[in-house]
Amino acid sequence: MAYSMVDVSGMSGVSLNELSQYAETGLLNPAFGDLDKDMYYEKQELLRLQQILFCREVGMEEEEIGSMLRDNPQDVIRIMQQHRIEILEKTLRLHGLIQTLDKTISHLQGDQELDEHELYIGFVNKRHQQLLPESSSLKKKNFDEAEPFMTTEIEDHELKSKEDFLDSQAKIDRIHLDLQQAIEDRLEPGSPEVQQIIGRHLQWIKGYYTPTPEIYRDLANLYVEHRNFRQMYDGYHPRLAEFLRDGMMIKAEQDLM
Repeated sequence: MAYSMVDVSGMSGVSLNELSQYAETGLLNPAFGDLDKDMYYEKQELLRLQQILFCREVGMEEEEIGSMLRDNPQDVIRIMQQHRIEILEKTLRLHGLIQTLDKTISHLQGDQELDEHELYIGFVNKRHQQLLPESSSLKKKNFDEAEPFMTTEIEDHELKSKEDFLDSQAKIDRIHLDLQQAIEDRLEPGSPEVQQIIGRHLQWIKGYYTPTPEIYRDLANLYVEHRNFRQMYDGYHPRLAEFLRDGMMIKAEQDLM
């Protein structure tokens, strides 16, 4: 089925001028038609436009977009998967900011007290440094590429004290080690023993923010899909990322709905 420029503009939110510009530069050619009359787009062109919009969403310049879309299909899939991860990272950070905003509004309205250390949750420069531990086990491994995601220091407003920080890291390290043992014992992610460990993981996450079922599931997928997270979990066990994800999916369905 073919769609006119007006149809595509209405579906995508891309203006007619932008569609014309994309055609002029060769970034998005129509299936048939021309600028002098009307241009028509079919499924392949609609998919390409979606890819362009995703690229724009993550801040790519038009020149970069054109180069990327000239790659072979497998390269495009790989890049789109990376875009998914980047957007998910932004979503998780924004979720934390929204919760901080809600708590602050409630505090200013006199509905609840707000601990000073809760004022800055979500204002984090390093992506996911709140969610990724720097355990004693990991320090013994040379994960140089994972370093941007490892928490090497933490500001006073993020945790009340160095002791709190160390205690938090010890807890998550113990969780990972217990999951490693569960894999070696051939337990299933949905078993009561493993779900008890996953419950501890959920409580650890809640120390930073309260996840919705969707956020907890997205975080589970991020652990598997993101190269740096995978590298960290592989340091415990090659199956830990998938094992943790599957357990988190079950926990989200049973305890967060």
